[in-house]
Formats: sequence, structure tokens, C-alpha cells
Amino acid sequence: MKKALMCLCLAVTGILVSPGAISYARQSTLSPRVAIQTQIDSRVPSIVREGFEALESNDVKAALSVWLEKSSPLLRSNLPLVSSTLQGVVKEAVGECVGYSAIETFSVTDNSRVIWVESQHEYGALFWAFTTYKSPKGWIISDFSFNTDPSKVIPIGIMFRR
Repeated sequence: MKKALMCLCLAVTGILVSPGAISYARQSTLSPRVAIQTQIDSRVPSIVREGFEALESNDVKAALSVWLEKSSPLLRSNLPLVSSTLQGVVKEAVGECVGYSAIETFSVTDNSRVIWVESQHEYGALFWAFTTYKSPKGWIISDFSFNTDPSKVIPIGIMFRR
């Protein structure tokens, strides 16, 4: 039993630490601070991209304003809680945002998409999930969440497919 468990642990470690799973950032010519990887694919609605541009400028309030300005009334009503939580995580845990990249975009229907994003920070990463909806007035965010633990935000099928 111990031998089988050891083999399983080694196999999982080999998969998780394989060179193909490592993402390399590029050095930005715009900011000498840190290597930045900023990649958001064209299927990502502009409301999500614009929020990350504000976050990358280290303006957490502006990022939330972009995301919540055109979002569901329920999300807007939670602005104070979301704002204080995100600002605390950025200030105390991960530091300033230095880049971001889309992990996956999934079109549920022609009008609904789920987008998973990683934002890179000075001391760690935040993982995000955005549920977006194309309303008659344009794309809105109907839900979003973030966590430093990718397994809390990204479905396991996506995490282990990469």
C-alpha cells in the first residue's frame, strides 16, 4: 500500500512540475519593475479586460468600478464588501499587480461566457472567474470571484488539462 501511494505521489508530482506546465513571462518595455505577461484573448469581453488594465495600474477601486458599473444589481450591492476584501488581499497578501493573462474562455451560449484569468502580483497570483452575459446594452458581469488558491476558482478539468 505504501509503495503504491509513493508511486502515485511521484506520478502526480511529475505531471504538476512538468516543463510543459511552466509559463514564461516576457519583460515589458513599459515597466522596469517586474517581468509582465499581459495576454487577454479577443473572446474576453472588454469589460473584463478594462478592469484588469486598471488593476495592473494598481488602482483596485477603479478595477472594481469598471467591473461593477455594468454588472448585475446584486453584485453592485456587494461593492463595499468586495472592495474591502480585494484591497486587503492585494495590500496584505499578493502585492501590486504586475500583469495578467487569460487561462481559459468558455462560451456557454452565444450570450454567456465564463472567463478564468490569472493576475500576477509581486508576491503571488490571484485567480479569477468571471461569468459574463451579453445584454441588449452590451456585455455585463453577472458574477465573479477570486482566490489565491486556483482550485477554489478554476474547474479541475481546466487546471489539469494545461
